[in-house]
Amino acid sequence: MSPLRFIPGLLFLALSAGMAQSSDSTNLIISKRFPPPHGFTRLSVPDSAFGAWLRKLRTMPTVSPLIDFQGKQQKSAGDSTIAAIIQMDMRGRRLEQCMDILMRLYARWRVENNQSDKIAFPLPGGRFLSWKEWRSGLRPVFVRDHYQTEARPHSPSDTRLQSYLNTLYALSGTQTFYYAYLPVNRYTLLPGDFIVKKSVRHGHAVLILDVALNSEGERRVMIAQGSTPAVPLHILKNKKYGVWFPVDDAPYPPLPIPKKMYW
Repeated sequence: MSPLRFIPGLLFLALSAGMAQSSDSTNLIISKRFPPPHGFTRLSVPDSAFGAWLRKLRTMPTVSPLIDFQGKQQKSAGDSTIAAIIQMDMRGRRLEQCMDILMRLYARWRVENNQSDKIAFPLPGGRFLSWKEWRSGLRPVFVRDHYQTEARPHSPSDTRLQSYLNTLYALSGTQTFYYAYLPVNRYTLLPGDFIVKKSVRHGHAVLILDVALNSEGERRVMIAQGSTPAVPLHILKNKKYGVWFPVDDAPYPPLPIPKKMYW
């Protein structure tokens, strides 16, 4: 499986309020709309990589408000903490919150690259359930204190990818993903990695949407998130750094030990 990793932390910087940043609303593709900061270049990744696919996502025009799955406005157009909103249909998708929206993107990338059999996500307790297993009739079952899988009768409509994803959205959250994977060095961050803030109740996850490097090896990262209630993925910004956040910077504490995820 190709690696997609996650890192707990960095939210203190990513979620801080900032000032507006101008962009050309005619260039709605992420890689065109947000050039790297001065002295930096985008990290080179294979054209087939998840990170390369993320760079081609299209954003809403600059004047777009953040609308949730019920059609309610969560943040106004021009909100100082949002640089752009990704074009995604969220109507009625109540379950697609912070971690779920990242799962949706990953599944979409696999499907578009004819790799749907590689879609797999963890259940609470660490057991992975793949889309291929789901199609064969395996379903998650809670036995005593953990989830396992069993073959269960199912209807034709229950073999849809959306049914599989909805089940994983409902059962697996940020805590599940936090505990499922191994550490990774924070100085090797790649586009498509993500950060998990562990919490007793809910937690939060954000996506490393892009990475830029300078000649000294310093990394800047572009961060995007979903939220609760469910809203489209949106790119964050702050007052000092705009959309490109430093991995380490003197005014802020360093990142905690990152973790590595294999999808």
